[in-house]
Amino acid sequence: MATTFMKYLETTPADYDRGIKIITLGQIQGIQERIAEFVQPGDRVLEIGCGTGSLALLCAKRGAKVVGIDTSPPMLAEAQKKVKAAGMEHRIELRLMDATTITDHFEPASFDLIVSTLVLSELEENTLEYVLEACGRLLKPEGRLLVADEVVPDGLLARLLFYLVRLPLALITWLITRTSTTALHGFPQKLALAGFKGRVVTSRLGGSLQLFSARPATAPRAISAPEVPRLRHRVTLWTLLKDLYCLLWRNIPPYPKVRTGLYRIGEPDCSSPVLVTGNYDLTVRRVVRELDGQVDAWLLVANSKGINVWCGAGGGHFTAENIIAAIKTSGLADVVDHRRLTLPQLCANGVKGKRIEQETGWRVRWGPCYARDIPAYLERGQRKTDAMRWVRFPLPARLEMAVVMWQFWAVLLAVILIIVRRPLVIPALLSSLAMFLFIGITWPWWPTRDGLLQGVGLALLSIALLAGWSITVGHLSPRPLFNWCVALGSLGLFAGADFQGASPFMRAGEAEHFWKLVPIGLLILAVYLFLPRTLGW
Repeated sequence: MATTFMKYLETTPADYDRGIKIITLGQIQGIQERIAEFVQPGDRVLEIGCGTGSLALLCAKRGAKVVGIDTSPPMLAEAQKKVKAAGMEHRIELRLMDATTITDHFEPASFDLIVSTLVLSELEENTLEYVLEACGRLLKPEGRLLVADEVVPDGLLARLLFYLVRLPLALITWLITRTSTTALHGFPQKLALAGFKGRVVTSRLGGSLQLFSARPATAPRAISAPEVPRLRHRVTLWTLLKDLYCLLWRNIPPYPKVRTGLYRIGEPDCSSPVLVTGNYDLTVRRVVRELDGQVDAWLLVANSKGINVWCGAGGGHFTAENIIAAIKTSGLADVVDHRRLTLPQLCANGVKGKRIEQETGWRVRWGPCYARDIPAYLERGQRKTDAMRWVRFPLPARLEMAVVMWQFWAVLLAVILIIVRRPLVIPALLSSLAMFLFIGITWPWWPTRDGLLQGVGLALLSIALLAGWSITVGHLSPRPLFNWCVALGSLGLFAGADFQGASPFMRAGEAEHFWKLVPIGLLILAVYLFLPRTLGW
């Protein structure tokens, strides 16, 4: 429950602590205090995902030297304010760092405690395994790992209640952030595989929020590189069904994903190129389709939350940190004798190549926009022609994305209207589809690429057309006309704003325009509820 809506709170650091306290019903504070009880004066503590620094401050006040790491600069900035206000700069060090790189920055057996709250559940499974093994290497022989996170409860009734509470929160989170989270599954077993002996210290919220304590049970083992599987292009009934699902329902979770990690295409050797992509299933299979039988290469699949690379990068879901994590956890350095990565140009809107180079020593090259150009690009010695640099967003692609973006809203509208106003289901679905198709067809001629402004324009156009129809043909009375104006205006606003995320022109940070729809939506709701009463309709 906590990590679902936490995705929203991460975008508002100043409200983070208050929000987490609310959604955990105040339990997170007690768990953090319980973690701090393990701290002894003089202990050296590493906090993974320190957020706004609340737990780091509790540990420092008990006499510990704390290093807090996080991948969010806004969170670290908020934490720095709190540390300075508490006068704890001499005890707390804050660093911008991904958890997968901790063994690069800290000496083995250098921490008495490693702590983390509501972070590990956000990691991919193989990344989680890697981070746990890394923690084992950094802990002193008598050190302790303390993890508080969301878990799926064991009991049937508790599990049912967990999902009933989590589902609406997950829906709200997806509407705002276009991503979701998962709770920890089988965490005690993962601890054991990483060489820890663990136990549950405390359990809250019906068993869905647990604090684990673990000590190294064995000597820390070397972090092993997994075997590298081979990807082949195959057309089967199953792949055709997955293609159909991805084409028609790609905008509705669960997103079809490929396990992150390193893969072989053809028979690559230690000098073969390393290509990088996201873990959206359709993206990976399209890359393999274009390359299998054409080139021998390594394919590094990084976590993009199951979203294609341009939308993932533009929305902040496919970042330099994700690629750094993939480099570290895949064992890539052990299979090639060079340090060169080729990234798709379409992820340059959100992936900081310089950060990858500075953090890992791997050189970043930006490849072609489209996978079909990769063989020619490699044949030319990884030099792009001018045509390989250009993004095309033709009418068929725009219509495809219009239908894809419409489907989620269609399902949402259908569910709501079946409950409250069944006769309006078909008109609402057709109206919303028409709006998405209109924005897709006319997209190149809009004077702005800002989705929110396009949404406002589409809303005003819809209201104007409705008013003209009512005056000349429909002759609607004020209240029905008002209701339809609110409905069509809202649909137009959301259609325009949402379609921006379907285009390859979405830049990093522009995903935040969707947050503006929240107060706008509340304003529309207030107008709908109170204006008719004010006018006596």
